[in-house]
Amino acid sequence: MPISPQLHADVERKLTQSREDLLGAVRARVYGDDPAIGPGAHTAQNEDRPQAEMISHNEEHLADHESALLHEIDAALGRLESGGYGICVECGREIAEQRLLATPTVQTCIECQERLEKKQMRATGRPPQI
Repeated sequence: MPISPQLHADVERKLTQSREDLLGAVRARVYGDDPAIGPGAHTAQNEDRPQAEMISHNEEHLADHESALLHEIDAALGRLESGGYGICVECGREIAEQRLLATPTVQTCIECQERLEKKQMRATGRPPQI
């Protein structure tokens, strides 16, 4: 069963706003007055080089995270447009509306998510990283 028109509109608005906010943050970091990513972005004349490398590494990690988030948002928008939004990719059941509103990029129902997390815990001995 497709999601309601109201839920569709709410989720689309949330996803679109999240995408715009994320792109704005990325643009500011990369193209702003003081870019945080780029060669020598954190190396001043008398700065501690290991600290500068650590900051650069953290910025690159953040950029990777933001890229993955953009991909998740775009994928959710694609599912929304194609009619597949709100259907668990694991079991094919509907995902609860509250879950979709809380995390619009979610792809699994709560039961499947818990099962996936338990499986990962058994395999790695660690909880999943969010």
